[in-house]
Amino acid sequence: MQDKIRACLFGGAMGDALGAEIEFWSLDRIRARFPGGVTEMAPHDGRSGRITDDTQMTLFTAEGLIRAVVRAHDRGICAPEGIVHHALMRWYCTQGGTPQMQICDVGLIADARLRKRRAPGNTCLSALGAARHFGDVARNDSKGCGTIMRVAPCALVASDPHQAEKLARDTSALTHGHVLGQEAAVAFARILFEVLHGATLDRAVNAVHLSRPIMQALDAAMTAPADGLPERVEQLGGGWVAEEALAIAVYSARVARDAAHGLQVAVTHSGDSDSTGAMAGNLLGLLRPDEVLRHRWLRDLECADIIDRIARDLAKAARADHSFADDFRIQYPGF
Repeated sequence: MQDKIRACLFGGAMGDALGAEIEFWSLDRIRARFPGGVTEMAPHDGRSGRITDDTQMTLFTAEGLIRAVVRAHDRGICAPEGIVHHALMRWYCTQGGTPQMQICDVGLIADARLRKRRAPGNTCLSALGAARHFGDVARNDSKGCGTIMRVAPCALVASDPHQAEKLARDTSALTHGHVLGQEAAVAFARILFEVLHGATLDRAVNAVHLSRPIMQALDAAMTAPADGLPERVEQLGGGWVAEEALAIAVYSARVARDAAHGLQVAVTHSGDSDSTGAMAGNLLGLLRPDEVLRHRWLRDLECADIIDRIARDLAKAARADHSFADDFRIQYPGF
C-alpha cells in the first residue's frame, strides 16, 4: 500500500513536470518541438523535472490531511476541510499571498523549494485570498481543473469510498464553487480509491454515480477509440475545466501501453497539459506502480525527497491503528 501511495504521488509529479513547459502550447507547436513525441521532460524555469502548482497544492493537501488524521486521533473530533484549508493557506503564502487568518510556519511552508511561483491558478489564489475563516467555501462559480488536480491525497488517506468522496467534495469547495467542479473531484477520488484497493479501471469508473455531465465525460473517456492520438484527446476537451481534465486523465490511463506512454498521451494536446498529466500520473501510479517507481524520470524530478516523505507519512496516517510517534505529531500538528 505504501508503494502504491508513493507511485501515485510520484506519477502525478512526473506528469506535471512532463507537461509543465508545454502548457498553453498549441498542438502544432508541440509537434514541431517534439516531432518524435513528448518523450522527455523539457526544461522549464531553468531545468527539466520542475513541478508546478499542481504538485505543490497536492503536497500541501496531503500535509493537511495528515494533520487532520493526527487531530482526529488525539482529540476525537476534526473537520478535515478546515485543516486542509489551513494547509492551502500555507501554500498561498508561498505564492506571495497574505491570508486574512493567522497561519502557522511549520511544515512544507518552511521549504524554500516550494516557494517557487509556477503559474498558480487565479481561481485558487482569489478564493484563498477572500476567505475569512478556515473552512469557508469559495464564493465563485468556477469549475476549473484546480479543483481536481490536487485531489489524490483524499483517496489515499480515506478509510472507505464514501469518506474519499466527502473529503474530495469538501476540500474542492474551498476554492471552486461550481457543483460540476466539485463532482469531478468526487469522481476522480472515487476512481483512485477503488484502484488503490484493487479494482480495475473499468470497475472503478463503474463505481461512480453522479450527475449526467460527469457520467458523460467518463463515458467519453471509456468509449473513445483507444489509439491515444492527440486529436482524440482534444475531442475530450482541453482540460481547463474539471470534467474535461477528468476525461483526459481516465482516457490516458485506459489506453496507456505503459506508464510513460500514458503520460505522453495525457500531455500532448492544446490545453492544460501539466494538470492532465498530473492527474493521469496519479491514476497510472496506482495502476502501474512498479513502472512509475522504476522510471528514469524520477532521477530528475524536483523535490523528489519531499514527495517521498509526504507519501510515506500519508501512508502511515492511513493505517488503521494510527500509531504515531511523538516526532510525527510534532511534524504534523493537528491544526
